[in-house]
Amino acid sequence: MYNWSRPARRGAFLGVLLTSLVVATCAATTFQLGSSPETPAAEGTVRLRQTSNGNTKINLAVKHLAPPARIDPASSVIVVWVRGLEAGAQPQNLGALRVNKNLSGKLEAVTSLSAFDFFLTCEGTQTVTAPTSIELLKLHYSGK
Repeated sequence: MYNWSRPARRGAFLGVLLTSLVVATCAATTFQLGSSPETPAAEGTVRLRQTSNGNTKINLAVKHLAPPARIDPASSVIVVWVRGLEAGAQPQNLGALRVNKNLSGKLEAVTSLSAFDFFLTCEGTQTVTAPTSIELLKLHYSGK
């Protein structure tokens, strides 16, 4: 059995407390995405984690998601977006979601936003700067 001095015990307590705070800050939370009438069979989850530098890491996984051309014949790619919650916020393109032959897909991205609306759209190209079609598989994340 150790006989720790008061400063040593206080230091050990503070170390455990700080470690707990870091783990709690970096803990991930998983959300189910809302369904869309255009993709009734689709299911999606988003795992959000605050990084040590204040960004939000996003891990998206979808299944049973039809290829973009079956949802909108004029489209060839599914684009993932975030939009800040403040009035007039512009959507940010996080990248293209590739759907495989099993109708599943995954995407990892990072945003500087801590609260946002998350959604997918079918687009003609992955480099669009604003969504041009209906929002699919939505999530409203208030950052809490």
